[in-house]
Amino acid sequence: MREAFVNELSRQARIDPRVVLITGDLGYGVLESFAEEFPKRYFNAGISEQAMMGMAAGLASRGKKVFVYSIGNFPTLRCLEQIRNDVCLMNNPVCIVSVGAGYAYGAQGYSHHALEDLACMRVLPNMRVLVPSDPIETKYSVASICEKSGPTYLRLGKSNESILHFSAESLNVESPIQMSTGDNGSVLFCGSVGSVALAANELLNQYGLAVNIYSVPDMHAIDNEFLAKIAGEGPILTLEEHYKLGGFGSYILERYSELEVSPRIKIVGAERSHPNLIGDQNYLRTANGISPEVLLEYFQTFR
Repeated sequence: MREAFVNELSRQARIDPRVVLITGDLGYGVLESFAEEFPKRYFNAGISEQAMMGMAAGLASRGKKVFVYSIGNFPTLRCLEQIRNDVCLMNNPVCIVSVGAGYAYGAQGYSHHALEDLACMRVLPNMRVLVPSDPIETKYSVASICEKSGPTYLRLGKSNESILHFSAESLNVESPIQMSTGDNGSVLFCGSVGSVALAANELLNQYGLAVNIYSVPDMHAIDNEFLAKIAGEGPILTLEEHYKLGGFGSYILERYSELEVSPRIKIVGAERSHPNLIGDQNYLRTANGISPEVLLEYFQTFR
């Protein structure tokens, strides 16, 4: 995803001279191509995330489209007050790019586990949240961000994520993207856990079950008609690599509460009871029940 991000951002920068990239002393081996092509529009703010966010807001207030780039919790939790005050409340066109969502940097320990960021970012005023599932969705997410104005949070994986959209000549990331069909319910997911959802679908098929699977790259681009539709089609499961509390699944429940609809729904995500586990991404997903087998067990109960 990192490579897809910088490739599309470079393409957008060739079109729009207002595009600026700031890094928090990270991204070596990834951002060099942008820095070499646009040396006057690339800044390294150092390991000083609060100052970096103030710098980004200042540039944005003067007409720039600013992207700030760092790992997981660093551009979010370390400078939450600056994001709230300088970016969101001022409605500045700053895109906060968080790389290594969830357990992507799992082996480096809990300081690098990004499991609270969606809860923090989605509650902020004016903030748009995008969580692409693969490099293709990443490309179109960056393009969509550049077309619009205002604060944005772009939550990426790390690298070598599975490509889930092999035939996409164009992709609308501003609405749920259907990736499979079925009569036994629906799965809504955001982020690179899409590979888990699609693996679960294959497993479900072996047991004579099939579900609708939707990728939701733009968390706030789900309309009421869609929610009502899938609520009438059977049980729903939400899937994310984030704590269950406050994340994508919580957002879906909030929306159903506003609609006064009570579907059968299960949230699959990280457990707050396992904060100190260390290991690679697959190990930590499985330890937290983010696995195809958990999805199979849920949908089997409604046969």
